[in-house]
Amino acid sequence: MGTATRTTLVRSVVSAAVVIVVTVLLVPGLADRLRSLLVGAVGALRALGHGTLALDDRFVLAMLVSLATAPLPLVLAAANRASRPAGVRRRALTSGAVVLVLAGVAAAQASAPGDRFRSVALAGLVGVALGALLDAAWGARERAAHASGRTRRVAWTLATTYGVVVVLVATAGSPVDGGVHPWLVRAIAAGQRLGAPGWLGYDAVEFTANVLFFVPFGFFVLLLFGARAWWVGMLGGLVASCAIETVQALFLPARFASVDDVLANTSGAVLGVLVGIVVLGRARRG
Repeated sequence: MGTATRTTLVRSVVSAAVVIVVTVLLVPGLADRLRSLLVGAVGALRALGHGTLALDDRFVLAMLVSLATAPLPLVLAAANRASRPAGVRRRALTSGAVVLVLAGVAAAQASAPGDRFRSVALAGLVGVALGALLDAAWGARERAAHASGRTRRVAWTLATTYGVVVVLVATAGSPVDGGVHPWLVRAIAAGQRLGAPGWLGYDAVEFTANVLFFVPFGFFVLLLFGARAWWVGMLGGLVASCAIETVQALFLPARFASVDDVLANTSGAVLGVLVGIVVLGRARRG
């Protein structure tokens, strides 16, 4: 497929997606019916077993919004025949502006427009940030193909310390957030009173913490082996998370094994790989 054909195809897909999104947002009741269908699908997945998608429905919907907006920077890159890695920031800003416009349209159809705007805008901008990271990693993949001796030495030192921390946290007899749980609940409640989106509750904070906890895993693997071994960091994050949850389920009765944790940890490893590609690519360019 030639460049011109690929560009035309991408632009056609973008146009169709815009029509679909605008239709969903403007037809009265259609967005609410779609939301109900998604909530029903989440409930069906939750019924598969204990710990499967135990997240709050509002947070799950926010994650779906993030996933829907994440491709925007990549679509803009593909639609622009002369796209260059240097345009990552411009594409991210353009995508962010599109998200804010869509959030405004969604808010106009809601009974509480302020809450709807904040919810959609924040979730959509998170998706744009993820898409921009993937866009930057795609542009740096060739430069980051092989790890350097310096990055390997740094990565081995930091990875050893990180591995010890992971083992200690994973095998602790009680949840590591037990001491800060009351404080965290009060902080979240204060944020809600100040206007934070309704989906930004304890589930969201805990899920995000589990994501961030595994970002170094993928990052260190990438620095050790280079971008050609991107799958090692992603698959390794999945395997390590499954092993941790299995140990907790079998040997630590005070801990709760959860599919949500596996999803969060694996997502963190994926993010760490993407960050590693960008960092290693910039180091090579320098």
